[in-house]
Amino acid sequence: MKRNRKAFSALFLGAVLLAGCIKDEEPEPEVRSGFAVVNSFLEARAVQHRLDMGRGFQPLNQGLQYRGIDFYAVPSCVDCKLEIISSNELAQLVDTTFTLEENRYYTSFLFGTETAPLHFVTEDHVPEGTEDPAAIAGVRFFNLAETSQRVTLHIAEAEPIEAFRNRTKETPETGKHAEEFIPTAHTGTHVLTIQDEDGEQLARRTGVALDPGDYLTLFLAGDGGESAPYYIGIVRHRGIN
Repeated sequence: MKRNRKAFSALFLGAVLLAGCIKDEEPEPEVRSGFAVVNSFLEARAVQHRLDMGRGFQPLNQGLQYRGIDFYAVPSCVDCKLEIISSNELAQLVDTTFTLEENRYYTSFLFGTETAPLHFVTEDHVPEGTEDPAAIAGVRFFNLAETSQRVTLHIAEAEPIEAFRNRTKETPETGKHAEEFIPTAHTGTHVLTIQDEDGEQLARRTGVALDPGDYLTLFLAGDGGESAPYYIGIVRHRGIN
């Protein structure tokens, strides 16, 4: 009986040690970041985002069409390399390096033209001083359209938010500068309109829900032509910092 107990104890101990060895050999799970991409580049049918996190470039998608938006969970990394390729003869539009911190959220915006492609990456923060992010709504606005006019975003009948007035076409610098979400009490379902500096309506979008806990990026895309009329795009962020 004692011999059986000793044998059982030895077998149990061996199993524990073996399990420990197997566990030690398993790769540690990768830490992740949230990465959204927005394609407002109208001169290609689609673009491909390729990310190098230290293992060579890997495609995030097979091709994101104009006005397309997508979301990814990617390994966090320092000096991540992002390359964006156009479907037009596989031309490289963007080649940049940035950091993706663990459990943080970012958004990439592509716009401009083939001769002058433009791009910036935002860090997606809750408004400064917010005690409960789920109790408020936050919005931000970018002018990514091909227009020389200043534009203003109107949310329903409310007076336009100062930061959304008379916005010229973004540059990487102005886009990064405007990355903060602005808290708003105008929750509910709204009509959005964008007007130029002469008060002419460029774009309109109805039925836009803005509830407490929602964080939205609103952007103007297009060039006003028949093939690319002005359009109000909406990013509903799945996570914020």
